[in-house]
Amino acid sequence: MDMIEQLNVFVDTLHPVVQVLAVLVIGIVPFLESYVGAGIGVVAGMPVVLAVGAAVIGNLIALAAAVWLGDRARRGITKGGAKPQSDRRRKLLARVDRYGVPIASLAAPTLMAISITPFAMVAAGLNRQQVIIWQAITVVVWGVAFGALALGALSALG
Repeated sequence: MDMIEQLNVFVDTLHPVVQVLAVLVIGIVPFLESYVGAGIGVVAGMPVVLAVGAAVIGNLIALAAAVWLGDRARRGITKGGAKPQSDRRRKLLARVDRYGVPIASLAAPTLMAISITPFAMVAAGLNRQQVIIWQAITVVVWGVAFGALALGALSALG
């Protein structure tokens, strides 16, 4: 029995709620998030929609926490009055100004975790609502894409 079959047999012994919660937790973890959670859920034998949905919900929870923490950090930074911008912050804002929040959000998972990106964007002072909308779209797009890739890989192997 190969590894994927063993994983499917193990996952089948788990209650469906436990399966969903496991993928949801993977979705929360930075650098795993919706794309890895969806892929693991599909490979483990969960229905695609359920695996992607659980991973996306987990990643959206992490996104909400990151935005909240970024907003708190931003308020803490500006609380003591205007401080000079660091080179790193200037570079980040220049890139986002150049490409926009949508492009920065959709491309960010190739460089860093989805849940770290909104923290940095909001803490840097970018529009919180725009960051939330585009990061949520990013979570869904990447989760669906990797769920589909996992399904395609399983079909090709099976």
